[in-house]
Amino acid sequence: MEYVVCFDIGGTFIKYGLINRNGQLAFKDKVPTPISNIKRLLPDLLAEKIKSLQNDFSIVGIGISSCGLVNHETGEILFSNNIPGYTGMKLAEILSDLFNLPVSVENDVKSACLGEMWKGAIQGKQNVVFLTLGTGIGSTIIVDGKILSGTHHLAGELGHTVIVSGGRSCGCGRRGCFERYAATSAFVNDFIEEKKKEGITVENISGEEILALVEEGDSVASTVYQKFICHISVGLSNIVHLLNPEAIIIGGGIVEQGDKFIQDINSEIKKEIMSIYNQDTIAYASILGNDAGLYGACYMTLKKLNYLKV
Repeated sequence: MEYVVCFDIGGTFIKYGLINRNGQLAFKDKVPTPISNIKRLLPDLLAEKIKSLQNDFSIVGIGISSCGLVNHETGEILFSNNIPGYTGMKLAEILSDLFNLPVSVENDVKSACLGEMWKGAIQGKQNVVFLTLGTGIGSTIIVDGKILSGTHHLAGELGHTVIVSGGRSCGCGRRGCFERYAATSAFVNDFIEEKKKEGITVENISGEEILALVEEGDSVASTVYQKFICHISVGLSNIVHLLNPEAIIIGGGIVEQGDKFIQDINSEIKKEIMSIYNQDTIAYASILGNDAGLYGACYMTLKKLNYLKV
C-alpha cells in the first residue's frame, strides 16, 4: 500500500500522519513545534519523521498543511506571525531535494477545507466556503473544486469583511470586521462584558462553557448567544449572496458541542438571505476536526501525483 506522509504545522504542535490513496488514516502523532532556530530545526524534524516512516511504509509523497500565508505553487511560507523565523522558508524545495518526492504545501485553513471536501462534511461538493471560529475567523473559498487564491495568494479573508460600519476596531486596522463579532473570542468577550454590567467579574471562560450555560437557561448567556448567532448569520448571508456556494462548513471547538449551534445558524441565515438563494441546509459542521488539515495535505499531494481525478 502506498502512503502520503502528511504534516499539519501549527505554532504549538506539529501533527503528522500517514494516509493512503483511499483516504484512510493509518497512523498519526504530534510533536512540539520548535521555538527557536526554526529554519534548521523544522526541516530536520520533518526529515527525521519521514525517514522513520520510510523504514516501514511505501511513501509516495509529502503533504504539508501550515499556519501562515503560503504560496502553494512554490511551497514557500510567505508570512507567519505564529512561528518566529518561519517567514520565507521554502519548505517544498527543501523536502523535495532531500527525498526526491512530490511535496505540496498549503495554508492550514485551506487544507482543512480541502480535507472536508474530500473525506468530510461535504464530500462531492465543488463550490464551498470553509470557516473556523476561534480567536479570529479563518476562511477559504473553493470554486469548481479548486482553492480561490487571488493575485497574491491572499483571497478568502472573510473574517476581515465588514458587517458593522464604524464598528469595533480590528487588528487588521479596519473597524467592524466580521471576526470582531462572530469569532468565538468575540462571543466570550461579549459575555464577560455583559456579566460586568451586573457587577460580576468573569476571568476565564470558554465559548463551550457559555453554550452550556445557554442550555441551562442562563439569561445573560442566552442573550449574548442570540446576538452571536445573528452576527454569524449576517456575515454568512453576505457570503451566500456573493458566492452562492453549495455549502458553508464551520469548524472550531465551539462547533463540536452538538447540533443545535449549526441548526440555529441555518435558521437565522434563512431569515437573512433572499428567497431565491434558499436551500434546505447551507451551513454544515466540520466532521474531521483536528485531522482535516492532514486529509487536505494528502488530497493535494495525491492530486499532484494524478492519483485523484476530481
